[in-house]
Amino acid sequence: MKKIFIYRYGCDRRALDANKVKNYLIQANYEIVDIIEDADIIIFFSCAVYDSITEESLKIIKQFQEYDAELIVAGCLPAIEKEKLTEIFNGKTIITKNLDEIKQIFPSDNADITTDANNVFHNTSLNKPIREIKYLFQRIKIIEKIYSKIKNHILRNLYGEHSLMYRYIDKKPFFHIRISNGCLGNCSYCAIRKAIGKIKSKPLNQIINEFNEGLKKGYDHFVIESDDTGAYGSDINSSFPELLNKLTEIPGEHSISIRSLNPKWIIRNINELEQLIKTKKIISIESAIQSGSNRILKLMRRFADTKKIKESYLRLLNAYPKLSLTTHYILGFPTETEEDFLETMKFIKDNCFSGGYIYSCSTKTGTDAEKIRPKISEDLKRKRFRKAKKILKNYGYDVIYIPLFDLFIFENSRYQNG
Repeated sequence: MKKIFIYRYGCDRRALDANKVKNYLIQANYEIVDIIEDADIIIFFSCAVYDSITEESLKIIKQFQEYDAELIVAGCLPAIEKEKLTEIFNGKTIITKNLDEIKQIFPSDNADITTDANNVFHNTSLNKPIREIKYLFQRIKIIEKIYSKIKNHILRNLYGEHSLMYRYIDKKPFFHIRISNGCLGNCSYCAIRKAIGKIKSKPLNQIINEFNEGLKKGYDHFVIESDDTGAYGSDINSSFPELLNKLTEIPGEHSISIRSLNPKWIIRNINELEQLIKTKKIISIESAIQSGSNRILKLMRRFADTKKIKESYLRLLNAYPKLSLTTHYILGFPTETEEDFLETMKFIKDNCFSGGYIYSCSTKTGTDAEKIRPKISEDLKRKRFRKAKKILKNYGYDVIYIPLFDLFIFENSRYQNG
């Protein structure tokens, strides 16, 4: 039987895809290996959200081609950057929206690809010596005790176990429920929709069954995932509030986090969401503003009324003051002025976000945003990064920089529900 090594580079949704495929292959009696040198087949789940990420994915593909194994490239890259990919690779590919095609490559009468994964896939190291060193260090009890103390007694008490910084280093799995695939949006900077397609919602009863299965397994925190969470149900005569109402009615001591909830869906469903938040079962919402400037939001083709967004956010926070509300901001979008930048900083302050991410803008080749002029220079972006860090610290936020993804994580312990 063939041995398969799986590696992913990208968001948690692609990590769910990787685990979904892994589970299918195990059911089909393939052996999944943790050491790449042992593999007959390598499956790489790629990302192409930005040009810089695309280049990293292409580098990984070139690295994998050096091994004596068949390479299959899955994920978003084959759909978004087909020409760049074919310049270096002519093997099998699986686009994100066509994940079921794994059945054609690895046919099996005993495996089911329709069953979704509920835990994200974690990579193993690509380098054998590094793995061995890591293994030795993990066995040194004093290091484990120090790590545990930092994580459990400092970060947990300071920020809360559902905070961004705690989750960043924590290995405890949450139970993820992907409620739909695809997106109804048309953001000018986004190329991912080429790979994920239009919205396709899971049946309501299937989601409830997954939730109950998580409870049976002992999970007490559930993460609602989707490419466009608020759009759930628009294709099956249901709605996101209806789904949340069903989930919050399930008895027991458990909590829910919601990811990728576009502000437009919050505004559209604010009355229902306000009542659902009052149940105190929904403890965290991630809602990307991308900018606090109405002018920039129009260029992004996002909901462009920051006053209404602010009103809706504050209604949710008033409904449950311990709600963790996190956000994303794209710094340096084309034409962004100093005034636009400062409007975003003020928007973050006024909405009392518990934390969020600030990404440096990297307009994706082929998107409408690529045509918007003038571009913001890398030098000016770096200056605004430094200024944003200073401003956020003055607001009471702690800020850490993640070089690999060129982003800041900012977090304020005063707004955490630890």
